[in-house]
Amino acid sequence: MNRKFPQIPAPVGCHPKCRTGAATVETAVCLPFLLLLIFAGVEFANVVFLKQTVNLAAFEAAKSISSPGDNNALALQSAASVMTSRRTPNYTILISPTVTQDTPRGTTITVTVTASASNLSFGPVSFMSGQNISAVVRMARL
Repeated sequence: MNRKFPQIPAPVGCHPKCRTGAATVETAVCLPFLLLLIFAGVEFANVVFLKQTVNLAAFEAAKSISSPGDNNALALQSAASVMTSRRTPNYTILISPTVTQDTPRGTTITVTVTASASNLSFGPVSFMSGQNISAVVRMARL
């Protein structure tokens, strides 16, 4: 049983080669949006990485400074080593109140680490220009 189906005629004026430039035009229209999406994704991934770095540095400094003894230098060094190991050049570390040997147990110590997100730009877009990322950790003195 060989059935023959009728051939559907091609639309008038449409030749198989009439769509030759369609893919080029579609690519030219979509490519800027795709590139913007890629660069934005990379930049925001860098922001998340910076936020995690700042959180870790603040925690390490708070953990060091809350231990018994005068650990200001050790706390600053531990936070700085985290920031340096993750290649974060512009940052500040603030410890409040100033901890000495005489600081009583149970005193709440606040460590604030702030880093500039301006150097995260990758490519032609810069969403985080002039922005700062900061983290605050509070710990009781042991």
